[in-house]
Amino acid sequence: MRFPWQQAAWERLPDNDHLAHALIVAGPPGIGKQAFAEELAMRLVCEEGRACGVCRDCRFAASGQHPDILSVAPAPGKSGIPVDSARDLNAFLALTPHLAKRRVALIAPADQLNRSAANALLKTLEEPPGESFLILVTANPGRLLPTIRSRCQRLDLAKPARAAALAYLDAQGVKAAPAALDRARGAPLCAQALTAEALTAPARLLAILEPLCERRLDAVNASEAWQAGDGDDGLVLFAELLAELVALGLARRAPASAERTQRLQALATRLDLRRVYRVWDEILEWRALADAPLDRRAMWDSVFLNFEDARA
Repeated sequence: MRFPWQQAAWERLPDNDHLAHALIVAGPPGIGKQAFAEELAMRLVCEEGRACGVCRDCRFAASGQHPDILSVAPAPGKSGIPVDSARDLNAFLALTPHLAKRRVALIAPADQLNRSAANALLKTLEEPPGESFLILVTANPGRLLPTIRSRCQRLDLAKPARAAALAYLDAQGVKAAPAALDRARGAPLCAQALTAEALTAPARLLAILEPLCERRLDAVNASEAWQAGDGDDGLVLFAELLAELVALGLARRAPASAERTQRLQALATRLDLRRVYRVWDEILEWRALADAPLDRRAMWDSVFLNFEDARA
């Protein structure tokens, strides 16, 4: 199922006979790239050639059971796609189709291919067998090997216009849709997945940092207060807040009317921006270790202690 904001991109696709044998579907997270790619795979095996949704092949594809469609992803609990998966994909595409006219393989997220797996795909990309198609889905196309990017046609999907995103969220019954969309940086599917706790997290973090900067709270207690409701995207949220602080601090403009901007401006005046950059660097280092087992208490204690040290 593709989403309403993808219709224009869908209509720009060439027909099946003129579609590139290897396609990169790229775009930011949370906009439905995989849904788009799955419907394209359905179109490629459809008896009518249009993802009719009612023919035998479309019904099999919709159930995830079509023998001529293969989906490749990291194994549960793993962060990479190994070379064996790429070799299996190559072998799959080389076989004669069972039911449809074509065989289709999807890789999502394609940027999770390890180097050996990516190299294993090159022969298939250079000499695609028969009626075979490869669709790579990624939010980070720059992480794909240049040799892969050069052999694929790229289709970029954009975030929907705000009105379209809000219309979708309202139809899905998402509460506080505007705030959720802002929190998800305009990505409707990310906004739809937000919990109530995640939606209130930015205000909660700001409410912890204010007394810390005013010396009414120490770093260890601030860390404990934050960890009580810390979500998986806590580091991302902290980095975003630091970016806002730096922007406001460097601009040295008068507070705007918005309450959050006023509070951030007041916070920025109590900080040494050069030391804020150190906190930012530390957060980036912790994010680079996201796939490793982390002592979250030690991590957050360190972040808050460094932030405390950034007080002017």
